Amino acid sequence: MTRRPGVATAILPLLAPLALAACATPAGFDARMNALVGLDEASLVQSLGVPDSEYRTADGRRFLQYERLGVRGPAQVEPVFGLGLGYGRWGGWGVGVGTGLAFGGPAYVYPPPACSVTFEMAGGRVASYTRRGSGCVAIPPD
Repeated sequence: MTRRPGVATAILPLLAPLALAACATPAGFDARMNALVGLDEASLVQSLGVPDSEYRTADGRRFLQYERLGVRGPAQVEPVFGLGLGYGRWGGWGVGVGTGLAFGGPAYVYPPPACSVTFEMAGGRVASYTRRGSGCVAIPPD
């Protein structure tokens, strides 16, 4: 007698991405941002893209601000339902009905959680950063 795996055994490997998305924390975000301190401006832009705004103070300090950094949302699992209609190779018609789960992600959350990061530039390099918002979370780097 052969034993078929249960539904839980078949689905557990598919749920791993959900578990990883749940590990995003502010500490993980800080670890990723700390890795950018000391980079030259070109490397920062290559890593994060063009900043949303730039600010210069009267005393010559320069700041680059990025909006909406961080995790956009966890992977999604949604139920799906499908219908099919087909014609056979040697004649005949068929109708099929199916259900299942769709795994996808990361999903974009609307509105996105707030997260802005401001980098202070000194001598063409990232000197420090500050973050604001509840959306400033990430999975720690390896």
